[in-house]
Amino acid sequence: MTSGGLRGTRVLVPRGGAWGDRVAADLHARGADAVVAPLISSAAPRDTAARDRAFAALSAGAYAWLFVTSAASVEQLRQHGARIPDTTRIAAVGRATARAVTEAGWEVDFVPAGASSAAALAAQWCADRDPAATGRSLVVRSDLAQAVVSDELEVRGFAVDVCIAYRTVGVDLEPQVADALRSGGIDVVLLTSLSVGRELRRQVGRLPASTLVASIGPGTSRDAAVLGFTVGHTAQTQSIDALIAELDAHLPVKESS
Repeated sequence: MTSGGLRGTRVLVPRGGAWGDRVAADLHARGADAVVAPLISSAAPRDTAARDRAFAALSAGAYAWLFVTSAASVEQLRQHGARIPDTTRIAAVGRATARAVTEAGWEVDFVPAGASSAAALAAQWCADRDPAATGRSLVVRSDLAQAVVSDELEVRGFAVDVCIAYRTVGVDLEPQVADALRSGGIDVVLLTSLSVGRELRRQVGRLPASTLVASIGPGTSRDAAVLGFTVGHTAQTQSIDALIAELDAHLPVKESS
């Protein structure tokens, strides 16, 4: 029998697909009731031709390095049949993204140490490399992601291209889920990105004081504060697995009825 702090709690999982299924399974294993209710989804970029050209160049071996800053970027590469040649190495922004790369059947060659962030990825990767001896890189990201990695590489003299692989779009909650959020029927909300926070504010507004907003990392917590949310717990490693484990370890255990 599970005895952690998540046992008996209702937890909002704000993304669907394979990610949502995996997070829900982890929560269920800890005795929680996972409510999978996507607030965001991925849509085709406005310039699909540019995306296709970038993926074709990647498959043809035009890039020495591929930078991926989210699991959604990896999913886009998979969906559109991109091939990663043996001559192309992969840098992932953190452990969760690295796992998505591995699950796609590719090898990860670089993950920054410490907390996951685009700034850490760019700074640590550039530190030990000479632009003159490093081939061209491709950064694959969404339309809303900041150009942190590509800007840093370019400033330091590295050759880099950017591929906007997808758009992040909002998804309307089912009315019963929105009502549960407003009334306190959800105990914990997993806040995984600024986009999720924006949709939560747009569709639900202020959450009850009894609802714990749990953020995936310090950057997301700062964004949430700007949106008007009070974050009760912040994972320090930008990992959904770490966030769930921390909640299970630190939340007070509910008394059995």
